[in-house]
Amino acid sequence: MVALTPGPDILFVLRNTLNFGGKQGFLAFLGIFSGWIIFLSLIYFGLSQVFNGIFIQISLNLIGGIYLFYISYTLFKKPKNHINFHQKLEKSLFIYFKGLLINLSNPKAILFFTIVISPFINTNFEISLIILLCGLSLSFLLVIFLGTFSRSFISNTFFDRIDKICGILFLAFGILLFFQAYKLFLMLQSL
Repeated sequence: MVALTPGPDILFVLRNTLNFGGKQGFLAFLGIFSGWIIFLSLIYFGLSQVFNGIFIQISLNLIGGIYLFYISYTLFKKPKNHINFHQKLEKSLFIYFKGLLINLSNPKAILFFTIVISPFINTNFEISLIILLCGLSLSFLLVIFLGTFSRSFISNTFFDRIDKICGILFLAFGILLFFQAYKLFLMLQSL
């Protein structure tokens, strides 16, 4: 579910699929997948211990909540979409590295791997890793599949509606992160 909530990664894959087709969407996904491998490697080699502290989790929840509020605000205030479905094709290597950089600089991905994945990575590491990568990959591959076959039916108005729904979802997730930070703060006070 977290992988399907719209963020820079999934929107990058969807836009490349809609603009250029399934092959370019898959190349964008491979760049993002490479970013996941980097995050998982960092967590496996000790970063998870740093992010398991209560103070760090409170900070990351607050930063994540602020980021999601900002994204929600920008989605509600942005002008109407003007998507060109027949743009010139970008080079494959460029799309791959752009996907990698978008993932590595994506606060949602950073928060996902440090807050959600990090506490569970040390128990049944191999099984957890396989389930995680399969689940995330299937979500993105579903977006590529749907984007490829719905290219001719998508309109700018439809994208505008998706942006508004995403804004509401980001606002709700931001509130949940603030609530989680508050609960952690109360737990910290009781220590």
